[in-house]
Amino acid sequence: MVTGYILAGGTSSRMGRDKALLPVGSRTLIELVRQRLRPCVERLVVIGHAHNVQRLRDMLSADAILMDVQPGYGPLMGIYTGLMHTETLLNVFVPCDMPWVERGLVDRLLDGCRQDVDVVASLHPTEGIQPFPLVCHASASRSIGALLDCGERALQGLLQQPSARLITIHEPELWRSFTNVNTVADYDQLTKAAVAS
Repeated sequence: MVTGYILAGGTSSRMGRDKALLPVGSRTLIELVRQRLRPCVERLVVIGHAHNVQRLRDMLSADAILMDVQPGYGPLMGIYTGLMHTETLLNVFVPCDMPWVERGLVDRLLDGCRQDVDVVASLHPTEGIQPFPLVCHASASRSIGALLDCGERALQGLLQQPSARLITIHEPELWRSFTNVNTVADYDQLTKAAVAS
């Protein structure tokens, strides 16, 4: 059993409005992400913030829609929130602005989460560490909680833990999974791709 979490609790400061709710054709950005992640997992949970959680509940069909335990702490707090509520050992985290996540990549990362490894992310051969999609064993909640207690907010701190593993992704067909929509220009490019398809 695997739970998939879509992180939608960010401030979308570079976009200027809530990325999760951006329209892309007849759907929203978060609906595109949900469509890609749903076949990869048995449960699907969305983590939002105080200003969008009700809209997400009204709009999305998910097994649960949660709110960040403590807002303003970035994706590390969203991951911690998910692990505090998870009912499965394996958990996949994807931000709401990554609409091209490939199942082949998710499966590779899940396969890497074993023995003494409880956090798995990707390494692009030329572009370096790709923190998302991120696979976490439920036991990673302890190290994430410790990082947050120390004031850490960056994912780099988590990926530098001894129990973290980076898997080099050599297949070019999987690299599109790392594309995210951060800026208005990124959004324009996504909407053009959606119209073309």
